[in-house]
Amino acid sequence: MSWEMVRIKDITINLDNKRKPLNESERNKISKKQLYPYIGANNIMGFVDEFLFDEEIICIAEDGGSWGENQKCCVYTTEKCWVNNHAHVLGSNNRADLKYLMYYLNATDLNKYITGSTRGKLTKSALDSIQVPLPPLSTQKRIAEILDAADALRRKDQELLKKYDELAQAIFIDMFGDPVRNEKGWEVKSLRDVCTKITDGTHDTPARLNEGVKFITGKHIRPYMIDYENSDYVTKEIHSEIYKRCNPVYGDILYTNIGVNYATAAMNTVNYEFSMKNVALLKYKREILCGRFLEYHLNNEFFKDKLRRLTGIGGAQQFLSLAQINSIKILVPDIKLQEIFELKINKLFETLKIQNLEIAKSELLFNSLIQKAFKGELVQ
Repeated sequence: MSWEMVRIKDITINLDNKRKPLNESERNKISKKQLYPYIGANNIMGFVDEFLFDEEIICIAEDGGSWGENQKCCVYTTEKCWVNNHAHVLGSNNRADLKYLMYYLNATDLNKYITGSTRGKLTKSALDSIQVPLPPLSTQKRIAEILDAADALRRKDQELLKKYDELAQAIFIDMFGDPVRNEKGWEVKSLRDVCTKITDGTHDTPARLNEGVKFITGKHIRPYMIDYENSDYVTKEIHSEIYKRCNPVYGDILYTNIGVNYATAAMNTVNYEFSMKNVALLKYKREILCGRFLEYHLNNEFFKDKLRRLTGIGGAQQFLSLAQINSIKILVPDIKLQEIFELKINKLFETLKIQNLEIAKSELLFNSLIQKAFKGELVQ
């Protein structure tokens, strides 16, 4: 590849001086109609009634973001919007296609540009210095068009999966009611009272291997699904030490307790051993709870919103301690009703397996195109 490597500073216009932070009170005053996206470090944070930008821009997380390979740190928009001081704002100077830049920044590991040990920060000078491969503008636009098409396919598959999720949540609400309001009057208990064991995986960072014993982290946990296929690996010796403390078996619930997808639950559906990090393990009492019920209860959005308010997680603190997890209160309906729910959900999951294969295909296609795009192998 003979593309020139250039600094972002030389191919964009920095618009940070147009940003404006809002405190909670100020934001509430202009959030009555919720007309325009309010953008922060982690994409759209809400909507407000006024805007600062009305042009093509990209916003890159300045602090509190994720800048690793294939982690979304950058968002593209042409809409009227408000951007706070937790995201840098770049406009075009006609040397770079902003969508091309967005895809490159989201695909690239930028951690070498990040400072701060507890809360990472991408300073303006560090942003300016990021090196970008720059093909001709026409090539950039073609690459962005191809990636747009692949991303659209991926989003379409994900939207269909979302509809299955909405159907499952509708079944949950119909059978058990709102888990926050508990209008059906079910018994309420703390997780510590309905589990025989609540623990978490290692707090260390063991060396990762290309083979060995599977090593599951928070990034492998999605609502109702564990990505065993793309796991990391550790040695048998390291696994044995971790497994003494944290020993997931079939049917146990894995519950993320740190990172951007904290408070996400998924049932373990494999019979082999694996190790974990940044994930809590819930060994529930199977005589009073069904795994699918507990999984859907914990993933219910109304329930998660209440949990965020009660624990104060979110923003800078994206961490649930074991003490907080132990104190989480859940509904405990009749076990027979839970079993009926589990049967319905398991039937739905058979259909979901097919859809998940389609999602895996579209993800694989997108990631393959991303890999080729910035090596000069996608567009000649």
